[in-house]
Order: sequence, then structure tokens, then C-alpha cells
Amino acid sequence: MEKTISRLFALLLFCSLALFGDKALNMEVDALYNKIPWASKQQTREILHDLENFYINAVVQNDKKAIIKSLKGIIKCQKLLGRDSSTYEKELYNLTGKKATKTDTTTHKHKHAQKKRPPSSVTTAAANIRAISVRDNTLIVKFDRPVTAKEILSLHLHDKNGYKEVFDIRANLNFKAPRLHFTNIKKAKIAQNRYNKVRIVLQNDDKIYAKAFIRKGNLFIKVNNPVSGSAHRPETPFRPITKKPKVADAPRVSLPRSSSGKSTAYASGKIIVIDAGHGGKDSGAVGYKRYQEKRAVLKVAKLLGEILKKEGYKVYLTRSDDHFIELSDRTHFANRKKADLFISIHANAAPKKQQLTLKGIETFFLSPAKTAKAKRIAAKENAASKKLDRLSKDTLLSFLNRTKIVQSNKLAIDIQSALLSKIRKKYNKVVDGGVREAPFWVLVGAQMPAVLIEIGYITNPMEAERLFNPFYQKALAQGIAIGINNYFAKNH
Repeated sequence: MEKTISRLFALLLFCSLALFGDKALNMEVDALYNKIPWASKQQTREILHDLENFYINAVVQNDKKAIIKSLKGIIKCQKLLGRDSSTYEKELYNLTGKKATKTDTTTHKHKHAQKKRPPSSVTTAAANIRAISVRDNTLIVKFDRPVTAKEILSLHLHDKNGYKEVFDIRANLNFKAPRLHFTNIKKAKIAQNRYNKVRIVLQNDDKIYAKAFIRKGNLFIKVNNPVSGSAHRPETPFRPITKKPKVADAPRVSLPRSSSGKSTAYASGKIIVIDAGHGGKDSGAVGYKRYQEKRAVLKVAKLLGEILKKEGYKVYLTRSDDHFIELSDRTHFANRKKADLFISIHANAAPKKQQLTLKGIETFFLSPAKTAKAKRIAAKENAASKKLDRLSKDTLLSFLNRTKIVQSNKLAIDIQSALLSKIRKKYNKVVDGGVREAPFWVLVGAQMPAVLIEIGYITNPMEAERLFNPFYQKALAQGIAIGINNYFAKNH
């Protein structure tokens, strides 16, 4: 069955990129582009959203062919939806020297597209999956609208490889699916099978006893496999049951407030990529007493990594020593590791006239800059990037409201709050710089919630001394770790 899985969504793109690189990217863009003439209005919106994500990834990969193809598809979708496509046409012209052709922008139909579409019993738009969890051996899939039994099909398979229960849902999965674990079930998986279809597969050497039902428009699959055989057999066709069993709420767990060296309730299976800013030839900001940003942030990143590992997270550092990494390669590394979070650590710098007055801790998430101050800070951190500056920033940033901004904003709030709470217990005059939006290129392309933390002003004498104080560095790392735990506690 795995051989038939289609990779049409941006979420699954990075898995294929790890194996096939730029070729896979172009194949995915071509597949979406070819679907446009067949698409309904709702499907055109969905294709447009996917093409925007592919455009961002093409920019990160510096794949000009995929960038151009994505832009052509975006222009075509915008025209079909009656939207203004002038920004994208200008970008396409800058890259190719040619204006979009009539074929690219009109609503023409190929002869194959003129064939009648097969009738469908479901006329509403496919649902989007909002949350996936397993409680008491029950898989719970929540949607952005109520689903019905007509939108779910089931299969009961048995071959030399064992038994499988397969559930196909007319829906879209627009985020990284969690790992599924059931008692006495060998393997469980949920993934986007093809356009508008999510597939759940339960696999075991022995028979699988699973019952599916709908409750308040959400899907529940209860697995009740005994240790030994049982006379009970699961129903082969999907039928929502009339009497809906109660599913117990997850036990309330208090938020972890400090690093105890013990695993937290939320760390299991979570992957965190920590990025120490700058490095090597790029020293970052140079401040009071010629202190270098790259050295302070590396110390904090290492301490944070040690704390998170003790709490049960799987942790990767983009750099563990003093060497330079291109900005776009940092999030690409996080995507290859299939990270759940990307945390980039930096130190701030003030203009010369404000070096004695500006101080504080700030946490940023990716978005077009709203203030002059945010633009100035972003310009400082983006200075090392040469690959992305060759492309149109305005075009790229016009897509960002669709790429993990809500989750990143929540993560930034939790980290900022925890950092201040932890630091202020032992240190005074710690200024809250707030949670802000800015276009940091190091966050572009991340397919997970991503934030950039400015842990203090290296140009301020008091904060510069603190940033190189081992006790202060440890407090910073502990505060960030608490914020990460709090984020998962609220969003698990």
C-alpha cells in the first residue's frame, strides 16, 4: 500500500526531498500545476495554498526552475479565483525576463479537462484535520467541521504480512502527524494518501479488533486487542455506532516549571532543533568589551540542549562549535530531522547612540516586520544571508501568514513569559522586550513552529556581562526549556 501513497502536500515534501532532492520538488510542483484545469473553486484555493508553500521551499533550496513553475501556478490560480496577481507576475518577469503567457494566466481548458467529472455523493469541501491524539487505546481525530459516515470508508485486509485495518477519510492533513501508539498493535500510521484523502492504517501480526464511530462530528477508533485470541471480530464496513461510549479526558498534568533532570509528560517523541546564531566567519554583533554574539549564544544553546535531553526530548544543534552555516541551511536541517520545534538563539545590538539605554529580552516569530525597530533587528540578523537576498522578499513574505505563524506566535509567547519569570527570580532590571514579528530569513522554510530569541543586548554593559556569566546563561536556558514545556502542555 505504501507504494501507492501520493506526495501532493507540502507537509510530505520534505520527506521526499531528503531522498530525491530538487527532482522531487519539481515533480511535486508539476503535479499540482497539472491539476489546476480540473479543479473546483475550493480545490483551486487548496492548490494555491500548496503552491505557495512549495514556492517558499523552492526559495530555500535555491531551485530556480521550481520557483518559476510555482509562480506560474500561483498566477494561474489567482486569475481563476479573480484575485490580483500583479505582484507574482512582476516577480516572474524579474526571474525570466518574460511576461506570463496567455496559457499561464487564462482559464483555458485542455481537451481532457472537458470530460465530465465523476459524480460524488459528497459535495461539501473536504474537512481539515485539526488534532490527532491517542487516549485509552482510542485514536481521536478532530476536524474543522463535523464529518459524516459517508466521508469515511474502511477496509479489512489479510495477507502474508499480517492483518490491516484501513480507514480512508475525505480530509486534508496540513501538519506533521504524531506517532501513534496502541497496546498490542504492531504498527499504526496516519498520513495524506492523496489529494483530499487521509489514510489511517493499523497493522498487526494477529487479528485487529477495532471499532470506529463518530462523536460530535469527530472520528474515534477504539482498539481493543486482547493478548490472546478473541471471538469478537471488528465490523468490516464503517458504521458509526448509535450508543457513543464516553472517552475519558486526559489526566490533568501540572506544567513543568524547572529543569529537574526527569522526563516531562510532553517530551516523549518530540524533536527539538536548537540553532546558535552566526558562527565562524560571522561573529554576529560585537558589543561591550568586544564581546562576540556567536560565543554567548553557543553557550546558551548547548546548555538548553543538555536540559531538554534530560527531560526526554530528542535534541539536535545546528552547530556545536565555532563554524559558519548559511541561514537557509539551518531550517533545512530542521526539516530533514522532522523537528517539532525550531529555536534560534541570538543576542541583540543597539545603535551607537542607544547602547547604554537599550536592553531587554525579545522573542520573534516570522512575519513581515510591523515596526522600524523590528526591521532594524531583522536586517542585522539577515546580514549573513546572500542566497535569499537575490530573490524578491516582498513575494516571499506575502505567503507567510499561511506557514505556521499561529503556532509560532503561541510558542513565542510561552518562551518569552517563562524566560522573564525565571530570570527575574535572581536578577533585577530585566526588561520585557515583548513578542514581536519580523522577517528573519533563518526562520524561512521551517515546516514547524519556529522562533528567534534575542536573549539580551550585547551592546549594553550590564547585559553584556550577564550574557557571559555561566549562572545567567544557565538561567536563560532553563527559562527557554520551561517555555517549551509549557507550549507542549497547552498544545499536545
